[in-house]
Amino acid sequence: MKKALVITLKILGGTVLTLIVLSLALVGLFHTDWVQERASRQVTTLLKDYLNTHIEIGHVGVSLFGQDLKIHNLMIEDRQHRKMLEMEELGVELDLWRLLHHELHITEAKVRGLEAKIHKPASDSDSVANFQFIVEAFKSKKPKADRQAQPADSAKKAKLTLDVAKLNLERISVSYNDTTHAHLGSFRFRKNSRGEQKAIITELTTAFVQRTKKGPVDSRLRIGRLEAKADGKQQSFSGSLISIDSLCFFTDNHKPRLNTGKPKRGAFDAGHLDVVAQLQLRLDSIGKDTLMATLTDMQVLDRGSGLNITSITLKAAANKEKLHVNDVCIKMPNTQLTFDHGEMTLPSKKLGRKLSFQTTTINGNTLLKDISKPFSKVLYKFSIPLYFQTEMNGNDDLLNFRNVRVYTKGHRLDIFASGHITGLKNKYDLNVHFDVQKMTTTGKEAIRIINEFPVKKFMMKQVDALGRISYRGYFEVLWKREQFFGTLNTSVGALRFQFALDELNKYVTGTASTDSLELGKAMDMPGLGKIASTAKFRFDISKPRTLKMRKRLGGKLPIGDIQAEVKEGSYKKVKVRNVFGEIKSNGAIAEGKVTVKGKRVDLSCAFSFTNTNEMKKTKIKPGISFHGLSAEDKAKKEADKAAKKAQKDADKAAKKAQKDAEKAQRDAEKAVKKAQKEEEKARKRAEKEARKAAKQAAKDSTNT
Repeated sequence: MKKALVITLKILGGTVLTLIVLSLALVGLFHTDWVQERASRQVTTLLKDYLNTHIEIGHVGVSLFGQDLKIHNLMIEDRQHRKMLEMEELGVELDLWRLLHHELHITEAKVRGLEAKIHKPASDSDSVANFQFIVEAFKSKKPKADRQAQPADSAKKAKLTLDVAKLNLERISVSYNDTTHAHLGSFRFRKNSRGEQKAIITELTTAFVQRTKKGPVDSRLRIGRLEAKADGKQQSFSGSLISIDSLCFFTDNHKPRLNTGKPKRGAFDAGHLDVVAQLQLRLDSIGKDTLMATLTDMQVLDRGSGLNITSITLKAAANKEKLHVNDVCIKMPNTQLTFDHGEMTLPSKKLGRKLSFQTTTINGNTLLKDISKPFSKVLYKFSIPLYFQTEMNGNDDLLNFRNVRVYTKGHRLDIFASGHITGLKNKYDLNVHFDVQKMTTTGKEAIRIINEFPVKKFMMKQVDALGRISYRGYFEVLWKREQFFGTLNTSVGALRFQFALDELNKYVTGTASTDSLELGKAMDMPGLGKIASTAKFRFDISKPRTLKMRKRLGGKLPIGDIQAEVKEGSYKKVKVRNVFGEIKSNGAIAEGKVTVKGKRVDLSCAFSFTNTNEMKKTKIKPGISFHGLSAEDKAKKEADKAAKKAQKDADKAAKKAQKDAEKAQRDAEKAVKKAQKEEEKARKRAEKEARKAAKQAAKDSTNT
């Protein structure tokens, strides 16, 4: 019995030892180059047959000890025999034992030197993308009904979970239809045993073409470095910190910049952007359809235009329909803008939902020189601090501004307004309209503001003489035209005006009128009293035209003309009416004439000046002219005669009508009195008959 047991143990031991040796031999044989080379060829052949396309694999390496798989020099063609995918190396290290617990744990995955070329025809074509055959090949072959009719116990099977500890991507390149290209220098992802995650992207670039109404725009986006961290305490990516350095966006429409040959125009041009930015972001919460994040800091600089946003901070919450932002703060070197809450409705063509937005009160302060280089070079000296507030709402073609207030320190300038901007999609339809409910300032403050602009200064002394100024009206900015309307109240009187800047033909035109204006005080011309007048004017603002004239004549005056009618005015102790005046200026000298027209005699005076600041030195030359009645006067005389006759006839007819009315009234009064008299007689008669009847009744009663 003992001998049989020993023999049995020897046989079992020998068998186990033989199996171990054979297993080791098989494993060793499996790791030989010859076996793995045969395996590579076999895998290549199987994939070729399965996908029905040309595939090349340089080498497949499988390590049972290291539990990893490596594929080198993979190349796959699409069905049109174009290289669709090339990859230098794909490596995956697995924890095979955890597969027994339905866990796919990738210890480390690596992709290096991948180049993918995707081709997809236009959306209206019946053709599909060049990679679609791979998707179709790996789809389930079972009919949909069979896939749904699975055994009841199959639903209880545990799902396979995926867990990646390390992921390395290097030198990844993807192109789309040979027009859009994306390149990734590297992507590194790490996850430790405590669940802490960290991902770093370096040198991510993409180039694509934007199709706009004005033509194609070549665009490039580059991210120098993106780093994301998650502490592992939250589910998914909630609580992740993201920082981006060296984010660059560049556009080129291959056309001259918008300010080429236009020195006054700002340098900002969406067709020539050169933006660099960096930001820090915290993902507070991520759900299936919701996202909450905090932008802790962001800087943006457009090197092409000089637009410099030094800081943007905000909190955001978004779902499929709405975007909410809170605690928004935007800063530039000398500008700050803040508002508590903003809401945006996100557009959806499928649901017919259009873009719209609204904000709470926006508060801010600025030095306008911050936007000088990108938007308006004329503001480069503007260093007076402005304070403002407004509420906004609108959509992709409209902006509304409510409760607008703009003021300077001490409220020396104070503006209350509201307005809108329409036609944002087409510059030819653009309309900026603002109603100014109230504007107050002084002549001195107006001069202070005007001096912030690098333009020629005219009539500053006259502006100072206006004293306290208030304005009510509106203005509009259209394509190549600006229009201003309103009433200007000053210490020397009120002025109603309207004028327009014709940017196409380069002229300023307009009209002005007043019922009582102390022109002498305004123009520093002693003796000239209050006037009631209307006027129209036209000035040339074309630099080429005015420059040519100034080179020939010299001078510093505006170039243009004014025609005016003084309905009533006074000079010293002389009062005049119906005075007509005209001034024409060629830039060097302004010549004018004032005429008081009479029936037979016209009184006039001609004058000229070369400097608006020395109006006291104006040269005046009186004149007188005799004439017969002009055709206009004759027509007026006949009209006056006809009017008098018509008035006389009208008065006569009115008197006759009045007499007839009085007679009719008297007749009516007589008729009323007669009716009353007849009524009184009838009443007395009835009373008499009643008394008589009563007496007779009493007599008859006594006899009975």
